[in-house]
Amino acid sequence: MRRTALLVGLLFAAWFSWAGQELHRDEAAPTPESAQQLVGAIAELIRDYYVDDVPEQALLDGALRGMLESLDPHSSYLSPTTLALLRDNNRGQYYGYGLEVAVDEGKIRVITPLGGSSAEAAGILPGDILLQVDDLVASADNLDPLIAYIKQSSLEDRRLLLTLARQDSDTPLQIRLSPTQIQIASSNSDTLPNNVGYLRISNFSQRTVYEVRDAALRLQRGPLAGLVVDLRNNPGGLLDAAVQVADMFLTQGTIVTTSGRFYDANSEYRASSFALFGDVPLVVLINQGSASAAEILAGALKDNERALLVGERSYGKGTVQSLIPLLGQGGAIKLTTARYATPAGREIDQIGIEPDFIIPLDDQQLEDIVSGIDELKSWKDDRQLLAAYDILAPAPH
Repeated sequence: MRRTALLVGLLFAAWFSWAGQELHRDEAAPTPESAQQLVGAIAELIRDYYVDDVPEQALLDGALRGMLESLDPHSSYLSPTTLALLRDNNRGQYYGYGLEVAVDEGKIRVITPLGGSSAEAAGILPGDILLQVDDLVASADNLDPLIAYIKQSSLEDRRLLLTLARQDSDTPLQIRLSPTQIQIASSNSDTLPNNVGYLRISNFSQRTVYEVRDAALRLQRGPLAGLVVDLRNNPGGLLDAAVQVADMFLTQGTIVTTSGRFYDANSEYRASSFALFGDVPLVVLINQGSASAAEILAGALKDNERALLVGERSYGKGTVQSLIPLLGQGGAIKLTTARYATPAGREIDQIGIEPDFIIPLDDQQLEDIVSGIDELKSWKDDRQLLAAYDILAPAPH
């Protein structure tokens, strides 16, 4: 007890002595050199006095995560495992469970389940909050080990027990998922009655431009009375892919502008004079799961008066992230380097895009759409799709 009291006394004495000196100093922002010294000093204290031995890599990972996550919800440190998953996703295929998630106010929120995945088949919805994976608590603080655990589970072909919170449910949901090979086809198309085309874009990857180009050729073999472009539950993806798809519908005007602190972050993307889809009438479907690159496409078509928007307000992610590899570490940082604005100059971050015609869906209707949108077996039960169809083909159906 005497040693403990002495130690505590010394700590408080040191604290008050330090605090007294600080009160007499002018407040000033730390210099890069002093900040680096402070981080090094704290790491040294952890090595010497923390109750458990901490690996150097864990300290480094934690410092990187802390710096980046203090900036905004979309800047983050990507470990080699997380970086590999992101690259697989951008290429359009991977083996896993099919959850697209993001950190939102300290919670792990589902943006959308990927098409053809076990997450989609199990009925997981955009907006669900991930609480736990097996015995591992899901939070922003342990996102990296959580992703590593999920990745390792898929490599071992192991089932996971997910615990989720849903907005309209007081009781957490428990769902078991098995990993599957997911070919992330970023789009699919079909033709509805009266020559109305349907094009769903579920994400923007390296394959999207080629897939949409092929869809345009198929859909326009017969005359199109109109086209529904479905961006619901599209979490975004590659900026360049969204710009190139927008250019397929526009013959002039601005697609999107970006602005940031370094020179190359300031750009204006404009449409070329050739539109692959010609002047076919367009209606675009959006909802709260439409984010980022999906909002760039929706905003470009709306502001250029090329399409009407139907559905619900979009997610509201109006920033651009750059992927910067860390030499010698094997990982990367995803850093917000620019904000983007629609052609009308609207910044939509944390605001979203309001549709021209608001048609809300409850969770059950959304689940039915997520489960069956690819087949379009009962498209008339989809109130939003039916409304878009009626705009393009108002004759009785």
